[in-house]
Amino acid sequence: MAIAVHAGAWPAAGALAGRIFKALAKPEAQGEVAPESVPVCAILPEVLFHASLEPPPMARLAASVAALAPKLAWRRRPGAEKEGEAFLAGHANANVVGPEGLERRSDVLVGISLMAPGLCYPDHDHPPEEVYISLAGGEWTKGDEDWRAPGRGGLVHNPPGVVHAMRTKEEPLLAIWCLWAGS
Repeated sequence: MAIAVHAGAWPAAGALAGRIFKALAKPEAQGEVAPESVPVCAILPEVLFHASLEPPPMARLAASVAALAPKLAWRRRPGAEKEGEAFLAGHANANVVGPEGLERRSDVLVGISLMAPGLCYPDHDHPPEEVYISLAGGEWTKGDEDWRAPGRGGLVHNPPGVVHAMRTKEEPLLAIWCLWAGS
């Protein structure tokens, strides 16, 4: 619902979300994940509190993330130690749906990214198409485009294989990402 609110302004993101939500309507195997936390998770309650003050559907999305967060395995990006101590301590990702998620699937990946202020998540790319919905802070770039801040509830769409990154300034970033890995 939160993605659908802004999908009109981002048709490619809306189309991707439609494929993902259609697939998710047919649940697959429940996954078992041992909850894990990393240092940056200490800021999550405050970030979620601010997101919960937004109008629906963002407030409902923040409540859903708050309910899921303690059940998730929050981990650092592989190779994060190469980006320096601040990045290593200041970011985390958690898989909700996918091979390592609470629901095991191979066609859809849904996860959450959290970053402390003053960080840059390094350039990366991947074959699956991706859409983010921002719950707090952050700027995104892709390809040759300038950095842009979508704002709370804003969408970011990354076509397959495009190099992209995200960064924070004064405010933390909290975003849900959805990748289509199906055929």
